[in-house]
Amino acid sequence: MTTLTVLAGCIKADPASEPLEIPLTAEREGDDSPVIDGVLQPGEWDQADLFYFEDGSELYIDQDGEYLYLAIRSIPDEMIAGNVFLKSGDQISILHTSAALGTAIYQREADSWRKIQDFMWCCRSRIESETARQEREVFLNQGGWLGINSFLGNENELEYQIHLSGSAQNLAVNFISADNPDRKQVWPVGLVDGPAQPPEGGFPEIMDFSPKDWQDLEQLP
Repeated sequence: MTTLTVLAGCIKADPASEPLEIPLTAEREGDDSPVIDGVLQPGEWDQADLFYFEDGSELYIDQDGEYLYLAIRSIPDEMIAGNVFLKSGDQISILHTSAALGTAIYQREADSWRKIQDFMWCCRSRIESETARQEREVFLNQGGWLGINSFLGNENELEYQIHLSGSAQNLAVNFISADNPDRKQVWPVGLVDGPAQPPEGGFPEIMDFSPKDWQDLEQLP
């Protein structure tokens, strides 16, 4: 059984204000792990399991014991924003990628789920640079996951690296078109709970989640 560790908070200091000496976990050399840069390179996801959204868009999922890797390639070719939903115990974390990265956390409350941590947005840079790369590395170390905002890489592709450390149980994923938020695709296909519902004005304080209908991580191929 694997567990997701998502830490609250985000770097608040300007990462350019002091040198950062942090190993590049997201871009390790000498292994086959995907590079989280928003570009699905030929062969990069060949070892991953391939799933499909209802419209034929692709979802790649891979694990290496320490990390869960996901990638989305949308059709048609247009800018997208994405959410990864992970249930761990009585909490659900939403890992959001659009113009910035952020994490929200919901706690089980009777038959519903209440937001206990709202998004704090990070990694907004629209230009690839050493400062942006360092900010992402700090975000990974502090927040337990990494993605690339929608303005970097290919506009119809998203990649995620998520640290696993014990008991993450269920997974759901969605993405929307940046130009047409009503065009939402959800996986597993057929969900009708929170990941499939259009949050008007953002994610509400109370959400309806049915993680029993999501993908059981232990049953991934």
